Amino acid sequence: MTAIPHELRLLLVDDEVEFLAAMTPGLIRRGFEVRVAENGHAALDLLRTETVDVVVLDVKMPGIDGVETFHEIKRVAPGLPVILLTGHGSIPQAFETSRDGVANYLAKPCEVQRLADAARQAVADRTVDTAPSHAIPADIRLLLVDDDRDFTEALVPALERRGVRVSAPPSGAQALEEVALRRFDVAIVDVRMPDIDGLTLLRQLREVDPRLEVIVLTGHPSIDDVRRGLQEGAFDYLTKPQRVEDVVSRVRAAHERRSAREEERRRAEADRILSRHPD
Repeated sequence: MTAIPHELRLLLVDDEVEFLAAMTPGLIRRGFEVRVAENGHAALDLLRTETVDVVVLDVKMPGIDGVETFHEIKRVAPGLPVILLTGHGSIPQAFETSRDGVANYLAKPCEVQRLADAARQAVADRTVDTAPSHAIPADIRLLLVDDDRDFTEALVPALERRGVRVSAPPSGAQALEEVALRRFDVAIVDVRMPDIDGLTLLRQLREVDPRLEVIVLTGHPSIDDVRRGLQEGAFDYLTKPQRVEDVVSRVRAAHERRSAREEERRRAEADRILSRHPD
């Protein structure tokens, strides 16, 4: 992992002046160089003239809100990690933006140490997506884990007609058995299941196959689930009900990231071998 410098440049964006004033001194004491902006326009203006390592951005702001600001930041600086500060009222925006590269979500009020830790982790985890957009194969192996058989029986044929090969075990235990025996590219896991809850299953699936990209499915979104899922390595979230085309789009995006990571791993292994045998 690339070493992280002690002093990171952090941009804190929030329309609550009291929040900015309360958080800034604590972040500085923890080794950050802090810039602040009271709205999205001010944040974007600052980013045009200064370089920062990470942005912490409130979702709820007047004028251009945090989600709009996030998308504009990603347009002008795709590799810049962004952490969203969000409350229960902004969960839909959290789900909407999760597939687009949010580094983390933090619920307000937020402790300074927790924000500092999340900011350092976001910088440490930053990667460059090198996968070409056209390199998504039509045939993807998908594990769909949901105990709602009406839901899976309706979704599986629609996915298979679109070139996704689906296995749909009705329980977490059966899902773990299948992953131990067969390779899957992507898993969709329901949060609420009777035997193993989805977030625990997410962790266990990735222990069996660390390269598996997992999308969490829920009919009852909560910011705690969003945060736990990201901590366990979820690629994205889907809420029920969901259009088939949207499901396919998320699955393909997850598969693209898996392919990019596999290519990075192969290149790293090739470089390692060449370094040992330069001739």
